[in-house]
Amino acid sequence: MANADTPRGFWPIRHLTGGQLRMQEFPIASGYTTDIFRGDAVKLVTGGGIEAAAAGNRIVGIFQGVQYVAADGTQVYSKYWPNTTTATEIKATVWSDPNIVFGIQSAGSTVAADVGELANHVAGTGSTTTGISAHEINGTTSTAYAGLRVLGKINAPGNAWGTNVLLEVQIYEHEYSPTNEATTPGV
Repeated sequence: MANADTPRGFWPIRHLTGGQLRMQEFPIASGYTTDIFRGDAVKLVTGGGIEAAAAGNRIVGIFQGVQYVAADGTQVYSKYWPNTTTATEIKATVWSDPNIVFGIQSAGSTVAADVGELANHVAGTGSTTTGISAHEINGTTSTAYAGLRVLGKINAPGNAWGTNVLLEVQIYEHEYSPTNEATTPGV
């Protein structure tokens, strides 16, 4: 039976060292013009805020939600950041620990031999109804620098190696980890 094609971004599974999963708050610039959905990879920007991360960007973490004071003065709690929102007191919550293992769906065919390899994420269009991301991991892995390391297949009924497999990954090019792009991955 084929794996279901239901991308939903990144979700935290566990901590590599058995530690507690923790989030951190970051600002988003008022009027930022890109939607950010729960489960999207985000990057740091000048001034310490966050924006949506594209493939090839260093990642600071995975967006969980946001709260802000809207232009009309109401307090808003949301699973996603609606683009061009004008607001104050913007606080996005982000899974930012580099030792968190995340689940994510593969956009292509990933096999057991890909464990330990690197790949980038692929941005999809999240849902403004549910606030959930559509990010996936690129199904093509290699030893070349990329944002994520494949740790294995999620042990779940019906989850088989191949297209749309659910994977465990760790952010490889993380802002808080000492990854040095001048060295070989894994060295």
